[in-house]
Order: sequence, then C-alpha cells, then structure tokens
Amino acid sequence: MRTVDREHYAGLLRLAYLVLDDGDAPLVRARRAAAGAARVRHGGYPAMRARLVAILLTDPPTGRHRLHRLFFEPAPAPPSPVRAALLELPPHERLAFLLRRDGLTAPEVAAELGLHIHADFRDVDRATAAVDARTGLDEAAQRAEIEAFEPDVVRLRPPRSARPAWRAAVAAVLTAALLAVAGFVVTRPGEGPGEPAAIDPRAWQATGTPSINEWPAQGGLRHDAGLLRRAADAWRAHRLHPPLGRVIVLYAGTVDGASLVVLRDSSGSRDAPSVAQYFERRLSRGVESVRRLGTGEGQLIMLGMTWRYLVPPWLRDVRAAVPSGRSPDWTPVAVRDGLSDPLPWNWFTRRCQNYVVFQMTFRPAAGGSPRTVTQLASHDPHSAAPRVSFGDPPEHRERFRWAALHAVACEGAATLSESGDLRLGHLWSGELPDGGGRATLLTVDASSQWAAPGTSILISGGGRALSERGGTNSHITSSAATMAAAVWWRSPRRWHLVAAAGPSVTRLKTVGELDSGEEGTDRRGGTPLLVVPGPRTGGAPTETARLPVVHVVAYETDGDRTVVSPS
Repeated sequence: MRTVDREHYAGLLRLAYLVLDDGDAPLVRARRAAAGAARVRHGGYPAMRARLVAILLTDPPTGRHRLHRLFFEPAPAPPSPVRAALLELPPHERLAFLLRRDGLTAPEVAAELGLHIHADFRDVDRATAAVDARTGLDEAAQRAEIEAFEPDVVRLRPPRSARPAWRAAVAAVLTAALLAVAGFVVTRPGEGPGEPAAIDPRAWQATGTPSINEWPAQGGLRHDAGLLRRAADAWRAHRLHPPLGRVIVLYAGTVDGASLVVLRDSSGSRDAPSVAQYFERRLSRGVESVRRLGTGEGQLIMLGMTWRYLVPPWLRDVRAAVPSGRSPDWTPVAVRDGLSDPLPWNWFTRRCQNYVVFQMTFRPAAGGSPRTVTQLASHDPHSAAPRVSFGDPPEHRERFRWAALHAVACEGAATLSESGDLRLGHLWSGELPDGGGRATLLTVDASSQWAAPGTSILISGGGRALSERGGTNSHITSSAATMAAAVWWRSPRRWHLVAAAGPSVTRLKTVGELDSGEEGTDRRGGTPLLVVPGPRTGGAPTETARLPVVHVVAYETDGDRTVVSPS
C-alpha cells in the first residue's frame, strides 16, 4: 500500500483550500483535490503540485451532501490578512499568487497555468501586486502566514495552559457529540461558510472615484442571512455562469411582491465583474439572469423585467428620456434605498433597440466637482448598459450629443446589447455634394478588453443616419487629434467617398481602385476633409456590391500614417 509524505500532503491541502476557500464545503473539496494530486507516483512534490493545478483549473471537486459536511467540515477560522486578500481574487489569480509564494518565478507560474488557461507573467505579477497592496506585508511575512495556516485543524475552544489535559480531552469529546446531535437543529439556511459578503456602507465616501468595488448593500432585506445564502448558493451552482471569486451583495429587497437579491463576483483586476439576479416568487426561485458588466465603474443595473433600476449612492438626480424624440424630454426618476421607480413600459421600443437614455449627477463624497453621467439602458437585464462620453464640436454641444445618442440607439450606428462603454466623437460637419444638405461625421468607439476598430457614420442634424457604417483608425490611435474616418455616401446621382480627420492629420489620400490621389483634401475649419466621387448609382438604394476597393491613408504631423477602410 502506498503512503503519502505528510509534509507534501499538507502543502497540497493548504494550496487547494486557499484556492477553494469561499465555495461550498472548501475543506471537503480541498481534501479530494489533494488526494487526487498525491496519487502521482513519480516526480515528487513538483509533479504532485502540477497535478493539483490541473485539477483545480479543469475539474475542481464539488461539495458533498449536507450530512457529510456536518461531520467532516469544521467551521472556518477568521481569515488572516493574506487569506482575506485572496478572497477578493478569482480562483485562478489566487492560484497564481500561491504558486509564486511557493517558490516559482513568474514565468514558471505562467507556464504551469498556461497548460490549462490563457495566462502570462503579467497576470501573475498583477495577482501578486493585488495581494501586496491589500495586505501591506512583504514576501517573507506572506509566506510565513501561508505556511502557518492549517485548514484541517479544529479548535473547539481557546486553549488554557492551566487546564488539566484530561479535562480538555473530555470537554472536546462532549462538545463534538453535542454538535453532532444538534447539528440539524442549529444549522439553518443562511448560516455557515459561503455566505455573501457586504461592503462597508462608508467605503464609497472615502474615495473620489467610487466604483462597483465600493458599492454598499442596499434594500430592506439586506440583513436576511437565509435569503442571501440561498441566493449565493444558487449562483455558485449555476451551470453556465458561476461567480469568480468572492460573492458580494449589492441589493436585497422586495420588488413587486418578489424577494430579489442582486449579487456581484470578484473577477479580479483584469476582468469586469458579473452581476447575478436571484428572485424568490410564490411558485419559483432561482437565478434569472447573469451578465458581465462592461466596466467595473458604478452604473445603473436593470432589475429583471420590472422596468426598475438599481442605482449606486453616488449617482443623484436621475432623469430619463426616450431617444426617438428630436430633442430630449427629461423625466425625473425617483430612487429610494437604491431602487428606482418603474419606467413606463412603452418607452422601450424595437426601433431604438429597447433602450432609453439616462442622465445622472455624479457627486463624490470625498471631494471633487459634480459632473453629468450619461448611460443607455435597456429593459432586458441580459443586455449591456453602456455609459457614454462625448467628443464635442466647438458649437451646439447639446444638439450634437442628442443627435449622436439618437443615431446609436435608433439609427443603427451601434449595436447596444453587447456594447462596452461608448465614446461618441464629432469629426466634421458641413455640406454634402450634389445638394445632399448638411451632415455630421460621427465616430463611435466601444471600450472592450481587446482593441477593435471603431465605426463612423454620417448623420443629419437630428441624428438620422445618412450612410451605412464606415471605419476609423481608433484601434491604432486614442487621440481625437489624429482620428480619421471614412464612409461611403450615396447621393441621387452617384456614390461619394467622404473622409475626415483631426487637426493633427496633415493630409488624406486614397489608394486602391478609386483613382483620385489627394487633390480633394480640404482643410477649411482646421479639419482635413476628402470627398471623392465614386461610381454612379444604379439598382437598389442600398446596393454596395459594385463599390471599388479603396483605403484612405491619414498622414500625421510627426510622420506616422494610419489606414482607414470606408466599409
């Protein structure tokens, strides 16, 4: 019969427990993972640890039934600084930090994790820096705390040096027996490990830039431990979208006769958190939606199909308007304990992708000037709710902003349901050829984890779309001064290539099948503009199959150049 080195097993168990810490029955699960890793016959502890990494990342053990946990799962000890910091990270980042403190270098950790997930040394450094910042301890102190942690040691009461050993032994036996007999009586839903955490209600007041990390729990049921535990357990059992890291309460209250709990996870510094909504109704209960937020900044969160929104405490003076109007008709929205009044259901129309426009005043308690926040939100909790910023023209700022919002919501300038936060920029305004009237070249950029080109579109003064979507160079440049965009616009007689750029672009030139050179570049108003006649129109108004293949080259003042496609 094989035996396992006690020291190696203890290290494996400690590592597994700290990764599985906030889940259901972490000690039972950690023992199963460590036992599986310890079966490795060759390679010693490094091979066992590599096997444990594979188990934790690809097939982590699940908890067992309640009776098994009663006898084999002791109540967890209060978290130490390192353990508390790890609870704020998702499991793969916890594992990266623990492997680093187990003696591996950052590239070695990345190689170990990279066999199972996408990770590099920057991810390892980021996780290590997060724990360093949260604990304030140096590497030696962190390692000492980790090595001193023994997850399977149970202390039924604090030791007393003057107490006879036989009395302590008898007391321990009697206490264990009483716990075994009374376990089913005193253990109720909402108690024990795994209960969701809550943020200090004063945390958002201590920073000038509060985010979802400082969003406190709100609602009349936020102290109902049983409800919160059921909600957290239901999310952890979700097959498709379980939480990453620690689960935290944003709201718990009664909405339209149902008990509602809104939870978020702790996905780490690299990814935006996910938000889950758990409902308990008369005939049903469960998680009804899970959505990853576009950013970790505090924002409105749609609640089910209730036409209501969850609002963080630093956003005040909430008002809403339907984007289909020619001008905004702002309606105040009352907010009580973080929950808004319902909006009229007929505000949400398919023409505008079922979105409405919100404006709020951001008022940080820790100082700073109030500012206006604009956000687009749907009635569907699965859809994105992008915040919107603007690159304004010199004149008629408010008119441009509303026209841009109308264009992205109601004219197809952007697909909002999966969008990140939006930046809407003004690149050019002027008269189109062939009597086309006045138009504005609007740029639309959505923030995302991976850089992607933005889009552009010609719109009228009221936000009506005058062209299909074109391209920009926003994936290459982040400065409005070097932004360039190009679109195809169709007049009654022919197609025209319309391109414009910011003031730091010296000239625009076409290359490809459209032979024009750069003679059409116009710098009136400080904005380079290129309008090149294309083929004559024919067939359906939306026909684009015969358009020439062409690109626009933007030459910048420092000699750099970027390329934009109009389609």
